[in-house]
Parts: sequence; structure tokens; C-alpha cells
Amino acid sequence: MTSFPIDRTKILDALKYPDGIVDVVIDTDTYNEVDDQFAIAWALGSPERLNVQAVYAAPFCSRAIQTMLSIPEAALRQFAHYADTPAEGMEKSYQEILNLFSLMGENPEGRVFRGSDRYIGEDGQPVESEAARDLVRRAMARREGDRLYVLAIGAITNVASAILMEPRIMDKITVVWLGGQPPHYNSAIEFNLMQDMTASKLLLDCGVPLVLIPCIGVSSHLAVTLPELDTRLIGKSRIGSYLGGIVKETFNPASVPKSDRVMKAGYLRSMDDVPAEIADSYLAKATAWSHVIWDISTVGYLINPNWCATTLVPAPVLNDDMTWQSDPARHPIRLCHYVSRDHMLGDMFAKFEALEQ
Repeated sequence: MTSFPIDRTKILDALKYPDGIVDVVIDTDTYNEVDDQFAIAWALGSPERLNVQAVYAAPFCSRAIQTMLSIPEAALRQFAHYADTPAEGMEKSYQEILNLFSLMGENPEGRVFRGSDRYIGEDGQPVESEAARDLVRRAMARREGDRLYVLAIGAITNVASAILMEPRIMDKITVVWLGGQPPHYNSAIEFNLMQDMTASKLLLDCGVPLVLIPCIGVSSHLAVTLPELDTRLIGKSRIGSYLGGIVKETFNPASVPKSDRVMKAGYLRSMDDVPAEIADSYLAKATAWSHVIWDISTVGYLINPNWCATTLVPAPVLNDDMTWQSDPARHPIRLCHYVSRDHMLGDMFAKFEALEQ
């Protein structure tokens, strides 16, 4: 893996909370689920705070979810947007980004780019793409001290490739990444992080200014309920009706009996030691259903500093087995510990309601 010189003073300066209107690009596996769509639409609908310059389609491959949750492919296809290869996932995401721009009345020309068609290999060579080249171009065009924020809500391949292609962009960008689990967890296992481990390790090791937003216990608070979909989204605006509809499609009453086992078998597998043969005899009979909109955490972080609690911590080491290792001598990152669910969803709902039907 390529090593990079690390300047702690520069990192600390780049991790100060930004004031005023912030220039951002969004790197997203948009088609993978339904939360990316919310993040893109909310960012585009927040011009008072965010200037969305570009959106990049990130790769995703559904087999990573199968591995994590240990479920058959046929079952996964029933509740997830499926992609057999990273290239297929990236292309489907690209088309979904264009769809969202249309729904929001935004011109995609020169702003939407295809990303990597594969993950970074063990040789550590970058995957060149329209997205990686555009990120390098935009970053290198920045004036001194005028940072570009990269909201990363998928596998980090595009961003890591851009860093490998032109390491000087690390002095120009700050990455806000939804990825992994809190460093005090036994395991870091999570969809964005686990797909491209080479890229994930590079992001944590290279010294690029990084705001890390973990999933369980942090962005997992951002759950939207069925009544909220009906009263705050559907029928209120074009984008609201679309977003509410795609979330509703994920609710499958037939999945309720084992829904309480899915999270424990996936993201929480290292935090639970109840034998499966015992747990499987206590399956849910009903649920007060909600769906986590994980990715809006990155947008909310930049819109209002009161909605996230963050501190500077040493960058954790990501081991090959997807466990964390602490090292107090490492360079600093900003770690998010909490997000305000009600304020983030409330601001987002209000902005969607204000748009034309």
C-alpha cells in the first residue's frame, strides 16, 4: 500500500467545522437501497448551506450483503436492489442519480459522472473513472484554504482512487464518510466498508481529513416510520411521493417473523453470543415498522453543527478481518458519536414539502 506524508496541523485545520455555504460533491451507490436518494435530494434542496457541484456513481455488489447477512440470493432479491457485479451496481446508481436530478428539476449536465466499474485490487492501483478524474480536477482547482467536501455514502473506491491518482488533493478536500461501526465495537463490518477493503484501509491510513460517521448506534437513529411516509412525504411533492414510495416498497410483512434476527446476524454479529438455535425459537410476531435512512447523516452533519456530536480521535486501524485496532499515535480524524434524528428528518421533510407537486 502506498504511504503518504501526514501533516497533523493541516489535518486539524481541515477538520474544523465549516461556516457559510459549503461546496460539496456526493459519492453514492444510489441504487443499492433507498437512503442515498434521500441524501442526494436533501442536499440539492438545501442551497442555503450546500452547493452540490457533482454527484458520482459508486460501485456496489449485492453479494457483500449476502455474505454479511448469510441469507440466500433469492431472499435478498426480494427486499434489495440487486447488482451482480460492481459495474452493474455503478451503472444502476448512475441512472438513478439522473432520475433524481429530473425529479428535483436539476440539470445533470457536467454534474453527474460514472464511477469505478470494479474495486481497487490488492496491488493498490487506482481505478480510473469519470468520477475519480472529476474529483481530482475539482479539488486541484480550489484556492488555498477553500476546501471541497466529499460526502461519501458508498464503497470508497472512487475517492480512494482519486487520492492515489493525485495525492495532493488531500490538501484540498475533507471527506465525510458513512462507513463501518463505532471503533469500540468488536467488529467494523458494514456494507460500505467491507466491499473494498483496500480503499477503506487507504482512507483511514493516508491522512486525508476525514469525518467518520458509523452506523449502529449513530446513523441507525435515522429511522423513518410508515405514518411519516404518509403524512410528510407522499402527496406533498414529486420527490416526496417518489421517496416515500420506494421506502414503502421495502416493507414486506412476510419478513416480520425473522426481521429481528437479520440485524443480529449482520451488523451485530460480533456483539451477541446467544446461540442461533435458541434465538430462532423467539421470532417476532409483529413489528412497529421503520426504515433507517442512514446516508442523510452526512448531509445533516454539514447543514447544522448542532445535529451531530463529534470529537477528534486517533484514526482507528482496520484489520484484514474487519476488526478495529486502536493506536493513540495515529493521526486525528473527526468521529461522530450521535445524530439528532428529529432535527435532521424534520428539516428534510419541511424542504421536500416546500417543493412543487
